[in-house]
Amino acid sequence: MNQPNRNDNPWRAAALTSAIGIDLVVCLLAGYWFGDWLSQVLGGQLWVLGGFLLGLVSAIISIYFMIKQYGGL
Repeated sequence: MNQPNRNDNPWRAAALTSAIGIDLVVCLLAGYWFGDWLSQVLGGQLWVLGGFLLGLVSAIISIYFMIKQYGGL
């Protein structure tokens, strides 16, 4: 008799999907707030865009490692 694969659990997939969404939102908001703070301290509006892009890059890297760890890649 074959043992069921533990990665086939739908609750595990739902938890991973939720964690990815939460991680993306948190990183983007943190990057935006950091860029907004820099724009207030240093002046200029491009700091907001830079902070947002920094948050996006950190979210992509974090999501990659999350999927690698839990997805078994």
